[in-house]
Amino acid sequence: MKKIFTLLVAASIGTMAFGQVVFQSDLSSWAAGTPTDWFGSKTSLAMSGISQISGSANYGTDEAALINTGSGHKRFTTESTTVVAGETYQIKMWVSGAAGDLRTSFYDETNLAWGSYNPYIAIVAGPQTMITQSITIPTTCTAAQIILSLRNTDATGIMLDSVSVSVGSAPAATLKSIYDIQFTTNTNGNSPEEGNAVTTKGVVTAYVNNTANYGAGSFFIQDGAGAWNGLYIYNLDTTQTPSVGDSVEVTGIVTEINLGSAPQAVTELSFISNLTVLNSGNTLPTPTTISTADANSEDYEGVLINVTNAEATAVGATLGYGLWEMNDGSGALKGDDDMFAYHLQANQGAHYDVTGIGHYSFDDYKILPRKPTDVSLFTGVDELSGVTVTVYPNPVRNVINFKLGVAGYNVGIVDVTGKSVKTASTLNNKLSVETSNLNNGIYFYSITGFDGNLISTNKFIVAK
Repeated sequence: MKKIFTLLVAASIGTMAFGQVVFQSDLSSWAAGTPTDWFGSKTSLAMSGISQISGSANYGTDEAALINTGSGHKRFTTESTTVVAGETYQIKMWVSGAAGDLRTSFYDETNLAWGSYNPYIAIVAGPQTMITQSITIPTTCTAAQIILSLRNTDATGIMLDSVSVSVGSAPAATLKSIYDIQFTTNTNGNSPEEGNAVTTKGVVTAYVNNTANYGAGSFFIQDGAGAWNGLYIYNLDTTQTPSVGDSVEVTGIVTEINLGSAPQAVTELSFISNLTVLNSGNTLPTPTTISTADANSEDYEGVLINVTNAEATAVGATLGYGLWEMNDGSGALKGDDDMFAYHLQANQGAHYDVTGIGHYSFDDYKILPRKPTDVSLFTGVDELSGVTVTVYPNPVRNVINFKLGVAGYNVGIVDVTGKSVKTASTLNNKLSVETSNLNNGIYFYSITGFDGNLISTNKFIVAK
């Protein structure tokens, strides 16, 4: 049975032909502390919640900052506007802001009656966006106040740059594959569907849990293995979310969000209007194995990927923000803790196989491991003996670890003069040797079997 989650109102962004315009304002004309043509009699938002903002408008010279940090809605209405009885109007609003919910309605001045409210649209951090809702005027109404209803803003409010009310309904979303949404030849990497309302399908591959940078219920979907087939879904509703392995159909707006200073952005589906779980328990797409250099690419945004034999080149708190860095020799790639924190567990110099979601944020391409099993020590095969050998970390501080594909062996450590400084043995396949009493510098280890045959030898660095 299908589970249908109806979330936020269907919104559309982009350039669409205007019908007959009955109201238009760029919020640039103000008098007595309020924008001209606004603050109608049904406004309940206090004047202290309305501020004139200059210098950042895309339309005209000013914007209006609308502030209502409470959970109960407040109305910001136009003055009386002449409308056509029975007509449907499209309300287009150019907005930005860090947080807040916005919806529309009208007050029927002819019949002294309230119109029905549209569902709330969640305003998210990012560049200015145009959102659209439709209202239908009663057949006996000829004058109305257009209502913008807002709640849950942050202290800076929702920035309203321009509003237009014209004849017509918001267009329906078009069905697009994830590949159609993601594949681009644009030099800035932006989706060819940017700003469009779309419906797409895919299997849920992961959830994020970093609510500081992501929508609290946000997740990734994929509809096939390989480049361009993954997508980030910015979902704010934590009460209605699918599970990993669910096949879902999602409707929203294709948006490019840049959380850093670089010109690149991450493609996401936001302003979610409908989420339908088609079925559950699906096998996830096979991770695509690529180099750490290739993972630094728009191609693998939202895609389940895998890198192998990648050396941990920066770990712990070195990079900050839950990041660590790996490199398979082709180029550095950052790992992030948005789903699974590994930066404090990774050992400098150890080599890892890492599976996760390709992502871009704060000026870096990244891989996001989802769970502990997504990160494992890379096990190499010694060319001399054919035995799998893992030695880490390198450089070493207090302990060097050996893990072999055989049980029972000896380890000898010598300095650059050939002087023996450590020996150890184990009957198992794992061995840890303390190096805290060794001076900083270059050393060499030799691993031999109990039969005296050499298994592996190489150098390492002690750096404290």
